[in-house]
Amino acid sequence: MMGAVSHAVLLALVAGALAQSCTLSQGKIIGQDSIQTLSTSSAGECCNKCTANIMCSAFTWDSKGHTCFLKDNTRGSTSNPDRVSGTVAGRSTGEACTQPQTKGLPFCNTALPIDQRVDDLVARIMLNESGHLLTARESIAIPRLGLPSYYWGTNAIHGLQNVDCLPSGQCPTSFPAPCALSAAFNDSLVHDMGTILGRELRAYYNGGFHNSLDTWSPTININRDPRWGRNVESPGEDPVVAGRYGSAYTKGLQEGPDPHYVQSVVTIKHWVAYSVENYDGMTRYAFNAIVSPYDLTMTYLPGWQAVVQTGHALGVMCSYNSLNGIPTCGNPALTNVLRGQWGFEGYMTSDSDSVACIWKDHHYEPTAVLAVRDALEAGCDIDSGNSYIDALEPAVQQGLVNQSYVAAALRNTFRMRMRLGLFDPDIPSPYKNISQDVVGSAGHQAVSLLAARKGMVLLKNAGNILPFPPGHSVAVIGESSNVGGDLLGNYVGPICPSGKLECVPSIFDAVKDFNKQGQVTNVADVTQVAQAVQAAQQADYVILVASNAHDGGGEGQDRYNISLAANQLTLVNAVLQVGKPTVLVLVNGGIIAIDGLAETAPAILEAFMPGVHGAQAIAETVFGLNNPGGKMPVTMYHSNYVNEVDFLNMSMTAGPGRSYRYYTGTPIYPFGYGLSYTTFRLDWTPQPPVHVVRDQADPITYQVNVTNTGAVAGDEVVLAYFKPPAELAAATGAPVVTRQLFDYQRVTLQPGDSTVLHFTTPAATLALAGADGSKRLHGGKYVIELSRGHGAVLEAAVDVAVEEPILVAEYPFKSA
Repeated sequence: MMGAVSHAVLLALVAGALAQSCTLSQGKIIGQDSIQTLSTSSAGECCNKCTANIMCSAFTWDSKGHTCFLKDNTRGSTSNPDRVSGTVAGRSTGEACTQPQTKGLPFCNTALPIDQRVDDLVARIMLNESGHLLTARESIAIPRLGLPSYYWGTNAIHGLQNVDCLPSGQCPTSFPAPCALSAAFNDSLVHDMGTILGRELRAYYNGGFHNSLDTWSPTININRDPRWGRNVESPGEDPVVAGRYGSAYTKGLQEGPDPHYVQSVVTIKHWVAYSVENYDGMTRYAFNAIVSPYDLTMTYLPGWQAVVQTGHALGVMCSYNSLNGIPTCGNPALTNVLRGQWGFEGYMTSDSDSVACIWKDHHYEPTAVLAVRDALEAGCDIDSGNSYIDALEPAVQQGLVNQSYVAAALRNTFRMRMRLGLFDPDIPSPYKNISQDVVGSAGHQAVSLLAARKGMVLLKNAGNILPFPPGHSVAVIGESSNVGGDLLGNYVGPICPSGKLECVPSIFDAVKDFNKQGQVTNVADVTQVAQAVQAAQQADYVILVASNAHDGGGEGQDRYNISLAANQLTLVNAVLQVGKPTVLVLVNGGIIAIDGLAETAPAILEAFMPGVHGAQAIAETVFGLNNPGGKMPVTMYHSNYVNEVDFLNMSMTAGPGRSYRYYTGTPIYPFGYGLSYTTFRLDWTPQPPVHVVRDQADPITYQVNVTNTGAVAGDEVVLAYFKPPAELAAATGAPVVTRQLFDYQRVTLQPGDSTVLHFTTPAATLALAGADGSKRLHGGKYVIELSRGHGAVLEAAVDVAVEEPILVAEYPFKSA
């Protein structure tokens, strides 16, 4: 309405009419963030500045401050009477091939094969445009070709980041952090999360609120050491679990009801052997991961191979670190493994500024242009930083890199955009019909809540004091007991419309909801020990929260110890000495070494970072509405573990060893451990004979009956391991895992019900790497172990009857 627009804005509109290249909107803010801020006298001048900047597709002019904000997107629109916004003709952020002058070009011809279309488009790109096109989050529009801008790199570890809540107030669905979700040992839940994230990303794209359909996720680096600051986003310490988690996420996010297009694109990260942030003065930017062929084959590569070959991931992010002296973003041998040996068909991006790390931090090259040459020749298609913008064109002009490498990068990236359907505006697809209604919908939130429930891990329940009966007085005590945001983990996107976290319930809030007939008190200040003790004395039951939400490391910072903070430990010990029925609830990304608390706490519930609905899941579990069935995806070491092994040593057998596969000590709680409120029994159906295998393709098959022998319904996870003969160390010239997970299944059973689970794997699964990194199937007596993570296990014998070791897989870098 005219009355809502100031006189200054009206003058600006008159001036802006001179800028014929812009479409102006009065009283509006169009787009998010800004790529440049300038001082201009009018909206017209602001339009001219935007037109002159090839990266700019929209602008907003502040009539009061005479400030011009240039933007590379048109995401969202909000009202403001003192603002004028505009968009530049031909620089849309939607689909390509919508303009009459481009519809007839071969790259817009949907009847042609996609590679032919890509080749035609790449041939039309000029060198001075290429660096901008190959830059994350700033991939520019090319108006002469009708190409819209594109945002490479939406973080979506467990919910969409890099977006705002919608104007309607709907916010993206947020899930438990990966450390919690992997504890569920439930691939279908991870798949469902991927599907939901992919659909919500499409909804944002379709509504014009976010110009991206690729995610920088999932993280599939293993939890190598409990001190790594980013263990919160890792699926755990086992490469099989990491591979299955990543594959499930990938299939859920990329695949959908339209077989002709990809729903969204994943970018698995961080490739490869990345698990150092900042430790003893060594930063991730400069760290050189020295990894033996044995450890690469047995630990650091299997998860990646699984997600590429089974999950068909279409994106990979190279990491900050070097691997054995060569920066990962400039290492052609790594790319040869991905594309040449594993059949990877997607695109590769750098981590933020990791191309610059090649020369600035690793000092592998002396200049930026040489670092760009290395990255392009190594197959790094997208640069997350300014290296390609600043140095790609000079690198080609100086003859340092052949332009064919630039063309290859353009092909890989445009192919992804075409596979997403972004060059086919006239072809219908169910993905284009995904509306904003799905964002944060009740159905999506229900899946997030289910994931939080399934990830609860019961570590101890002495005397079956859990679940607590409702209707009594309960004291909720400890750090993070009354801060909902402490349950979320890292890479948290928008949760509440306000942009804050006040809508996230705390554990105290949830306990009050589930214990409305009783009294609930809270002491969250860990310095108030006397007050906490008094609250425990006056309560019938105590929920005692121990957390490392504020001292558990993070991106850019590793931990130096894994103990509970001293002030928390003082509080926890004092409250436990009161002697009331108490459950110790652990809220953590990386594990907390609870040492003596494992003996003194009557009950222990490991919640990890259970997410937005985590408080509800914790309360439901404590009061018996949810029967915990999760298992530990990591080993809980004692606190002195950090003194026994060098964090910067990447060897899995350093010191007492890393992970359940190599650790020679006795942990507080082992990998795979987790109790239930009911009881289960495993039985062979039938007792298997000794399997004799003579070839790597011979199948090994087992059937096991799982029975709920308790009084309540519950979930059980059955873990399938193989244990090789220890004497194979001499034959392989390398360490031998004590046991290795090869499969797992989770089932839900009513009291008295049984089900039969089938486990089948080829004999090649039993192959072990030697010192040379090649995997061979060795003769000998192996044991198959089926376990619930505690209690009795079932064992069966496998006789690998081969005279000479069978080569199963060559070391992938053998020719490098």
